[in-house]
Amino acid sequence: MIEIKKFTLTEEEFNKLRRLVFDSAGISLSDTKRELVISRFSRRLRALNLSTFGEYYNFVISPDGQSEMQNFVNSITTNKTDFFREPHHFDYLRDHFAPECLKLGRREVRVWSAGCSTGEEAYTIAMVLHHYLTEPHGIRVKVLATDIDTSVLDTARNGIYDERQVRPIPPEMLRRYFLRGKDESSGLYKIKDILKELVTFRQINFISENYPISVLFDVIFCRNVIIYFNNDTKRRVLNRLSGYLTRGGYFVIGHSETLFDMVDGLTYLKNTIYRKD
Repeated sequence: MIEIKKFTLTEEEFNKLRRLVFDSAGISLSDTKRELVISRFSRRLRALNLSTFGEYYNFVISPDGQSEMQNFVNSITTNKTDFFREPHHFDYLRDHFAPECLKLGRREVRVWSAGCSTGEEAYTIAMVLHHYLTEPHGIRVKVLATDIDTSVLDTARNGIYDERQVRPIPPEMLRRYFLRGKDESSGLYKIKDILKELVTFRQINFISENYPISVLFDVIFCRNVIIYFNNDTKRRVLNRLSGYLTRGGYFVIGHSETLFDMVDGLTYLKNTIYRKD
C-alpha cells in the first residue's frame, strides 16, 4: 500500500495562501475553508516535492515560481457543471429569447458563458440556439466561453464527455450534436464540429484590469461564479460584465445568487433572469 503524505497547515500559512488566492483570483476563502486549502494545495506540494505550505507559498511568489501561479489558481477553483444544469434557463432561451430574435429579424446573436468550466454550459447554449435559430432560420450564433482555470478550458476545447455526463441531454440533440465513440472510445461522446464551430474558449480572470473583449452580448450567463467573491468584488465584476450586455439583453445567474443591490440597470424578470434597461 502506498502511503500518501499528509501536510499540516499553520494559521500563518493559511492566511498567506488565502490572501494570495484573493489577490490573484478574487476568491474569498472563509475560516471554514482550511480543509479545502489543505486538500487542493497538497497535490501541488507533492508534485513539486515540497515539505510545507510555507515553502509552497514562498515558491509561488518567487521569480522562479511564476509558471506555478496558474497551477495555484487552477487548484483552488471549483468546477461543478452539467449539461442543461438549471434547465429553466435553457427553456427561457427556447421559449422567449429565440422567438424574440425571430420577431426582431436578428441575423446574429452573441452569448457569453462567463465561468464556463469544462464546457457543458457553453455547449448547451450552442445546442439550444443552433436547434431553434441557426438550423431552421439561418441566424448565426456565436458563444464566447471563458474561465480562469486553464485545465478546464483544455477539457472544454476537447469536447469529449462520458455517458454519465451526457445523460441530461435530450436524445434527439445527443444524436444530432455528438459522435458516439466505438471500440477503445466506447462510452465516450465527442462534440461535432457543427457545434464546436459556434463556441470560442478563452481564459479570462474577472479581476483583471482589462478583458480582451471588444463586442457586446445579447445574453450573459454568469452562474455560480459570484458566490465565491466578497461583496465588493461581486459589485465590481457584475457591473463590468453588465457593461458588455446590449440594451434589452439578458443576464442569467445561478439559483443561489442574487443581483439585489449589486448592479444598476438590470430589471428582474423571473427566477434568476434579468434584463438590461
